[in-house]
Amino acid sequence: MRQHYFLRALLGACLLFCMSAPAMAIATPGDTEQIRATLTDYMEGTANGEPARLRRAFHPDFNLYAVTEADTLLVRPGRKYIADIKPGNKINRIGRILSIDIDNNAASAKVQITMPNFRIYTDYFLLLKYEGGWKIVHKSYTWKEAPKNQNRVLFVTSNQHTYGNSRLNTANHFEEIVVAYDTFRKSGLAVDFVSPNGGAIPLGYIETSNKTQKDYLYDAAFMDLLQNTLKPGQINPDDYQAIYYSGGGAAMFGVADNPDIQRIALRIHDKGGVISAICHGTAGIVNLKNSAGASIFSGRKITGFPDLFENTAADYYKTFPFSIGKEIARQGGNFVHSKHFGDNFYVVDGNFITGQDPSSTETVARKVIDTIQKMR
Repeated sequence: MRQHYFLRALLGACLLFCMSAPAMAIATPGDTEQIRATLTDYMEGTANGEPARLRRAFHPDFNLYAVTEADTLLVRPGRKYIADIKPGNKINRIGRILSIDIDNNAASAKVQITMPNFRIYTDYFLLLKYEGGWKIVHKSYTWKEAPKNQNRVLFVTSNQHTYGNSRLNTANHFEEIVVAYDTFRKSGLAVDFVSPNGGAIPLGYIETSNKTQKDYLYDAAFMDLLQNTLKPGQINPDDYQAIYYSGGGAAMFGVADNPDIQRIALRIHDKGGVISAICHGTAGIVNLKNSAGASIFSGRKITGFPDLFENTAADYYKTFPFSIGKEIARQGGNFVHSKHFGDNFYVVDGNFITGQDPSSTETVARKVIDTIQKMR
């Protein structure tokens, strides 16, 4: 069983989900990055009250077009739009890029802006490349009402493509993402994805013979979420009732030591939310400490992928910054695990819900749902 698991891991990790322009595009990856930077200036400039970033993103003579509720055309000068952004005035907006389509020196893009408990906007942009850079020359939008008081779960993923500084490929565990996502969404919860750097994340451990995994692998809207994960700075922790750390070898790197993700998790915990993790995802919680410097899971039962199932003599393991079980114990937690892989082993201790390996993904998600429902 253990050898089968690692064979799957090694083969699955070779399939990485890399950000790229559509196949028909003529532009270079550098153009895609420049457009992403321009759209990020728009999203963050509006959300954080930074008119200078908006002036950097838009051509000075751009116009904004929309259809009003009275079915008339609204045309708004871009200069007025930017002038209405008050410096330093932060707005609770979650922005993410849905698509970028490039053809030579022209591009179209789509961005979703979620304002929890208010509206969900879809923004459409036309961009042109001139004088060595990309500028937005046109913006249109439409919107719909956002669900009121909808509970939200924040998925934490990793941008890491290799085991440490080695050339060994690693990835986020696809099953541990899609099974939990499917369970949460079917219960009515909203889900957002965050990673240390934002943007595309590597995916592996994929089984296309599994119907759920195959369905999501070919679901363009879902895959867009993983191609355009949010940056920690775009997250308002007060919007979430739970945080979920997914696993895979990538989860061992860049997550636990990220201060912005720590801040988000601690805020969710401090307001009574759920801290959950699966398999190697448990590595992400090891540095969560309260204001007194004590681990928030001190004295709690926690599980995750144990060294019992690792090949500790292998090169991949030697890149790990720590042993999950040993580090949880060192920080005051009570690390527990089953002696058998794949037996749906999980632990619920207060608002800490953790699973040992992929087999417990659905159960962990359901326990998170149960706990959130009791919070109402």
